Amino acid sequence: MKYKVDWTSPRQGIQSTTVDALGPMQAEEQVNSMYAHVEGFRSFCVSPVFDKKEYSEPQQSYSSSSESSGGSDDFSTIVGGGAVAAGFFIALFGLFTLPTGIVAMVIGGAVGWIGWKVACWLSDRGW
Repeated sequence: MKYKVDWTSPRQGIQSTTVDALGPMQAEEQVNSMYAHVEGFRSFCVSPVFDKKEYSEPQQSYSSSSESSGGSDDFSTIVGGGAVAAGFFIALFGLFTLPTGIVAMVIGGAVGWIGWKVACWLSDRGW
């Protein structure tokens, strides 16, 4: 998967580098090793890069079924955003019901993280 790593240094300002890595931590380590020689180098943000998959339709189609031409990232964005929002509200509820709300905060974090992973998985498969 591709990740965009944003970094800064006093002489070069804010830069970004895109790398292929297994996860965000590996991407950050890869960029850190690439630019370790730069004075004052510091990475500050790692984000996944989602490439839109383009499919070409055949010249002639003999199928009678209608196909949707909607964006492939819409469904995964809705699923991921909904799960992250639900996780946020569960964690917020836990924050207001401390000390017993710690369990709700952990569950909210897990729901948000799982929602983000499911959205990435769906986006990789073109949903």
